[in-house]
Amino acid sequence: MKRRSFLSLSAAIMPAVLPSSGYAAASLSQSRPFTVSAFGGVFQEAFTSYVANKFTDETGISVNVVSQSLDDTWVFGIANAVRNGLTPVDLTILTRSQIIRLERIGGMLQPFSKASLKNLTGLQDKYINEGDGGITGVGTMAWFINLVTNTSATAGQPVVSWKEVFESPQYKNRIGLQGFYNGGLLETLANVYLDGNSSLETDEGLREVFALLRKIKPRIKLWWTGESQMEQGLRSGDIVTGMYPHDVALLLGEKGLPVTSVFPNECAYMGIGYFACPATSPHLNSAERFVDFCLKPEIQVEYARKMKLSPVLPFDDLNLTQMEYEKVSTLGKVVTPASQVMVDRASDMQKMWQRALTR
Repeated sequence: MKRRSFLSLSAAIMPAVLPSSGYAAASLSQSRPFTVSAFGGVFQEAFTSYVANKFTDETGISVNVVSQSLDDTWVFGIANAVRNGLTPVDLTILTRSQIIRLERIGGMLQPFSKASLKNLTGLQDKYINEGDGGITGVGTMAWFINLVTNTSATAGQPVVSWKEVFESPQYKNRIGLQGFYNGGLLETLANVYLDGNSSLETDEGLREVFALLRKIKPRIKLWWTGESQMEQGLRSGDIVTGMYPHDVALLLGEKGLPVTSVFPNECAYMGIGYFACPATSPHLNSAERFVDFCLKPEIQVEYARKMKLSPVLPFDDLNLTQMEYEKVSTLGKVVTPASQVMVDRASDMQKMWQRALTR
């Protein structure tokens, strides 16, 4: 999932790497406040107001919120800092694939104690990353990459089907899709036309998925790698429909842009943000308390109402009306990232992706 990939590492990483000695680095880590990273801009402001500040009010623990991206540069920065005994942040948001990569390097993350996560009970397995060393990632927030439509070009009617996007003649050369192999398109194709994510686990299945990609390629106007590119395409009218983060589309709609985001008929692709704690953090106890706090139903409601994110708790556990819930999430079929295969066959899939889009 390549979201929020334009942010600099400097806000969080640079303050931690300035000291040259291990003693100075350790002293800095101990003296600075408990630090949590979050996506920048409006997201960071909302996260600080509706989550971090409320945590401080309840626990008395001060939280310093810094900006992060969700691309590999951020993950490499975390890994390099930990290798040097530094602690850029105490909690960071990662995808499951990124957590798997860091676990394979070894010694990058420290596990959370189950006993400290009282609100973990009832959380579905897809929101918990647990290995031999324990729980290294807990999903506390989710977002959807949905079908977005510039309704000024469709007589006010949103596009509601992936098949309509991939097959209807009226949208040819007016579609925008995410331009990364791990951006959700492959899983979407596999679930719309094949046997789901399991199709990505075999050579034959991969060939079928990439054959589908090559088939739809001539229809695509924009392969976007940043949300602003797709936004500009929608604003200009060059793009009528395609993939876009649901929460961002909702915010654009509130600003008056004729953009509608819907949960597609066939399936909705959901990304999950897992909190993870770098191995060098001296604030594991505060990190565990913060993760547990984020899993409280009332905070999950804040995610939904104030930040347009999908709750990770079941609908029945939340004080949301069905209309409120279905504005940010769905009770229909949800597709999650094929994280394991995206790590195991990353090199192969990147090459197949590039060949499919350039030939």
